[in-house]
Amino acid sequence: MTQSSTDRQPYSVAFVTLGCAKNVVDSEKAMGALVRQGFAVSLDPAEADIVVVNACGFIEAAREESVEEILDTAELKHTGRMRALVVAGCLPVRYLEELQAELPEVDHFLGLVEPEGVLDLCCRLAAGWGRTPDGGTPQDRHITAARLLTTPRHYAYMKIAEGCSNPCTFCSIPLMRGRTRSIAPDELVAEAGELVGGGVRELILVAQDTTHYGADLAPASGGGSVRLAGLIRRLGTEVEGLEWLRLMYTYPSRVTGDLLDAMAGTPQVVPYLDIPVQHGSERILKAMGRPMGRQALLELLASIRERIPAVALRTSIIVGFPGETEADFLETLDLVEQVRFERLGVFTYSREEGTPACEMEGQVPAEEMERRCEELLRLQRGIVAEHNNSLQGKVVEVLVEEELEDLPPFSLLGRTPWDAPEVDQEIYLELPGGGPTAEGSVAAAPARRPRPGELVSAEVVGAIDFDLEGVLVTEPPR
Repeated sequence: MTQSSTDRQPYSVAFVTLGCAKNVVDSEKAMGALVRQGFAVSLDPAEADIVVVNACGFIEAAREESVEEILDTAELKHTGRMRALVVAGCLPVRYLEELQAELPEVDHFLGLVEPEGVLDLCCRLAAGWGRTPDGGTPQDRHITAARLLTTPRHYAYMKIAEGCSNPCTFCSIPLMRGRTRSIAPDELVAEAGELVGGGVRELILVAQDTTHYGADLAPASGGGSVRLAGLIRRLGTEVEGLEWLRLMYTYPSRVTGDLLDAMAGTPQVVPYLDIPVQHGSERILKAMGRPMGRQALLELLASIRERIPAVALRTSIIVGFPGETEADFLETLDLVEQVRFERLGVFTYSREEGTPACEMEGQVPAEEMERRCEELLRLQRGIVAEHNNSLQGKVVEVLVEEELEDLPPFSLLGRTPWDAPEVDQEIYLELPGGGPTAEGSVAAAPARRPRPGELVSAEVVGAIDFDLEGVLVTEPPR
């Protein structure tokens, strides 16, 4: 029998990654291991022999999305090339028996996405199918020794720790990912150097709690323990070519003076801090297991604004926590009104089995949670509009994300230092035509059109809902 051209093709693996940026890093590292072993990695699941769904199990909405995606992907057994469907990540860690009973379409379940486990399974599948993987890598993705990037090549997430040791009563993360386990700083500095050497301009530090980084590591040689402030300083001084460094998921009670000094003293750190406060009521904060109360939060946030001028504060709020009264909710509105966060995400409470909050009395009806969510968002829309209006006429630094071909008069889409990808606002840019700017000067047309990944300067001239409008005013500075 003559071997078909399909059978002669290299084995291909595709990933469908759901949930948070930490999952993105897990998938990228697994893909890097597969490519080094000789597998091809496809960006299209329909063209892959093996599809790995990295499924999120954090809250009910995420679980529903994951199951729907798994069922949709399973159809590729009939319409695509797929031979094996693998489900991994937080979802099967937490609900393995239920998934095995309810999803016969899945061929294999794994735990958390780790390079060794994924590679071992794919190699066993390839051996059973009778071919040795001999593939390659997509042309438009940058592979390093550690990972294959799925983000645009000018930015990358860098996970600095796994798991979480915080006692939040509403959160299921420790049930799925265990306690905090920090990655050695030398490994992170090496990974950062590799990423930046491959074209990454912005590194985004992520973990379940980045401020807990290093608490589980042995003291560094010659002195104190390894903590986030020290890691930031090392990245700023040892990674040549790094332009922007961004911190996500910082726990308020661990935002120390040393950390703020490191941020202020490291030029690459953008004036941005993601600091989830979760609520504005002292009583609810205590029930949530949060160690920092309302007044301490207000004092900390004021201190951050004082020590890092022009900082954009991003936070997350949960509405509808068990026992939350209208008075508690009004305290949250008041806190947001006082602090005036530049960026804010609102979530309705999700009752998670196995967490202390699941058994608490006073579960808030879904309709009431949605009402409170919308009321808080209305307040935040006004705050964002006020902030955006304050930027009119100012020149800001912008990282170009993509070129726009069909949205005149805008030619480019980018982000300011105050905006993280995917979760925050963007700025739409016009190429200047030599007309007057808001301050009466004339914007010179650039010698060439900037490309994604370049840093440019732009004057803010308007706003569209949560996003800005700007005009490019200089050549890319670097």
